[in-house]
Amino acid sequence: MVAHFKRIDCQGVNGRLTKYDGIITFMWLKLNLDDDFCPMKPTRENIQPNQGSSFSCLEIDQPEFDSHYHYHPEFEITWIVEGEGQRLIGDVVEPFCLGDLVVIGGGVPHQYRNWKSGRARAKVIQFSRDVFGSDFLRMPEFEGIRQLLDEAARGLRFSVEVQKMACCQIDELFESASESNRALRLMALLDTLGQDSERESVASDVYAKPVKVKKMERLERVLNYLEGHWRESITLADAAQVAALHPQSLSRFFRQHLGMNFQEYLVRLRVSRAAQRLIETDRTVADIAFECGFNNLSNFNYQFKRIKGGRPSEFRGGSRATGGN
Repeated sequence: MVAHFKRIDCQGVNGRLTKYDGIITFMWLKLNLDDDFCPMKPTRENIQPNQGSSFSCLEIDQPEFDSHYHYHPEFEITWIVEGEGQRLIGDVVEPFCLGDLVVIGGGVPHQYRNWKSGRARAKVIQFSRDVFGSDFLRMPEFEGIRQLLDEAARGLRFSVEVQKMACCQIDELFESASESNRALRLMALLDTLGQDSERESVASDVYAKPVKVKKMERLERVLNYLEGHWRESITLADAAQVAALHPQSLSRFFRQHLGMNFQEYLVRLRVSRAAQRLIETDRTVADIAFECGFNNLSNFNYQFKRIKGGRPSEFRGGSRATGGN
C-alpha cells in the first residue's frame, strides 16, 4: 500500500534529522489489515496515576505499540525510545522514529502503529492540567507552561536541541526514587518544553475548537459562528454582520490575528472536519465533501490535497493503516 502525506519531520535523539518536503510516499513494510477495515471511533482511556503520585509514568517495552485509537482528558508526553512507524494526532498523520517527542493535549484522539514488529519502546507521562494545583498556572512565573498546555490542544513537536534536553530530563524523571522528586522533574520538563520558541503544532490550525482570546470578542464571535455554521453557505458579509464590522475590516482582522483571510480559514475548517469524518466513518468521499460545505467534488479534492498533501482516499487509507499509543 502507498500513502501520501505532506511535510514530514522525523528527528532522532542523537540529532540526526531526516526530512521529506512536499508530497512523499511511504511503502508499508507490513500490513495485517483487511481491505474492508472498519471505520475508527476513538475510545476513552481511563488513566490511573502511579501509586502515591498525582500523575502517571508508563514505560512501554513490547514487540509493537498497542494500536488502538483513543483519547483521555489528561495531557500526554510521549518519547519514542525505540521503534518506527506512523502516528495519528488529531487530523494529521506523520511518521515517528527513534527520539520522536510530542505533547498531546487532553481530549485529542491519537494512535501509534509500527511499520513492522520487532521492538517498540517508549516512555509516557500523563497528567491533568491541575497536576500542581488549581492556582499553579495563574502564577506569572509559569506563563510559559500555561501557554504550552494551551497549544497542546493541537499536539506539539519540538526542535532537535530542546528534544535532546527533554529526553534526558525524562530519563532522570523515570529514574527518580521519590514521587516528590518526580513531580519537581516534571515541572522542570514542562518548563524546558515551554521555552522552545521553535515548537510546532501537529494537527491543523483549525482542528481545535476556537480558543477564547482576551480583548478579541469580535473575532471570538465570528469563530464560534463558523463553528456552528461551517456546513452552510457562508459569505464574508455574513461573518462581518456577526462581528459588527465592515467586510474589508473583518478580512484585515483575520489576516492580522490568524495569518490567513476569511475564505482560507473557512476552507481549512471544512477540510479539517472532512478529515475527521474520513477517519471515523465509512461514508463516501462525495458524501463527506457535500456535507462539509463543498458544492462540487473536484474542488473538494483540490482543496484537500492542497492542505493535507494527498487525496482524501489516500488520507483515509493512510490513517486506517496506523490502526496508536
